[in-house]
Amino acid sequence: MSISSVAKGISVGLTAGAIAFAVANATAREKRDLKKSAGRALRAIGDIVEEVGEILR
Repeated sequence: MSISSVAKGISVGLTAGAIAFAVANATAREKRDLKKSAGRALRAIGDIVEEVGEILR
């Protein structure tokens, strides 16, 4: 397993945990807003991890 795979796994896990925590502690309106932005946040994290992987090569 390469470093970038490990980094991707860790970042996705942390992001999913943070989203789950935020949704669990949010009001109904906040939950709708969080669900809308969750997909964008995951894609952004993935892009960042890919860039870090490129730098580490």
